[in-house]
Amino acid sequence: MTDATILIPTHRHAALLPYAARSALDQDGASVEVFVVGDGVEDATRTVVAELAADPRVRFFDFAKGERYGEVHRHAALAEAAGRIVCYLEDDDLLLPEHVAQMDRLLDSADFAHSPAAWIEDSGDLVYRPWNMARPEFAWLIRNGRGSIGLSGAAHTLEAYRRLPHGWRTTPPELPTDRYMWLQWLDLPGFRGVTSERLTHLHFPEHQWRRFGDEERAETLAEWLRRSRESGFAEELDQMLRAAIRRAGEDFRIRAREAELTLEAIQGTRTWRVRRRLAELRPLRALRGRRREGR
Repeated sequence: MTDATILIPTHRHAALLPYAARSALDQDGASVEVFVVGDGVEDATRTVVAELAADPRVRFFDFAKGERYGEVHRHAALAEAAGRIVCYLEDDDLLLPEHVAQMDRLLDSADFAHSPAAWIEDSGDLVYRPWNMARPEFAWLIRNGRGSIGLSGAAHTLEAYRRLPHGWRTTPPELPTDRYMWLQWLDLPGFRGVTSERLTHLHFPEHQWRRFGDEERAETLAEWLRRSRESGFAEELDQMLRAAIRRAGEDFRIRAREAELTLEAIQGTRTWRVRRRLAELRPLRALRGRRREGR
């Protein structure tokens, strides 16, 4: 059995797709097949994929444009997957060489795994936000629309995917696509999630990077792909992640203190004191009422 099926959905990122696909193919200690799932692509993308398909591990699913992000196309492609696990990669992101091996190890004892929630800003800085699908507190946040993880860096076993009630399906217009999918996982009986301690993917958020032209974005991906294959990069990235985690901790402490000060200011107002006094009187009034009724 192939170790992993790496699924790359694509629409119109012909200039960026080659770097994502090359990073997916270049995995250490793991056998992979790469599914490029087209959702109404243009001829430029078909040309790129034809070149990539010189590698027999690459398969192209050329679907017409579907609803939303063509989620149903992903489901159709996974019906032909041969990997023990499925890893996801956006067409403008990168996987590190150890990503599949790391996800494969984690999924020996879990259904769903993901690399830490971190991304590269257009300044080149790494930003981290804590997220752990294994913790019920984060499950609550997802269910209540208070956050989620993205597509790149997520992985699951193919066996567990086939136990989902629907798999990938068209997302309602008011919901983010990935969060809608992850909700199915949280509802899976006996769900087992796990988060990697090491960052094994590089995410370049579209909302930050779209202001750059395709040529400049392609140059950025090419440079990060080159760096990510150099000796010592994993250690460099570990240091970047530790620094990002420290900054995230500082940011959350600042926000918590700001919230505390805001609450203290509200509690110091006359309106707050009056409402608090009224709230304290309500139980006493209720008790008096019950006594009168008992006479």
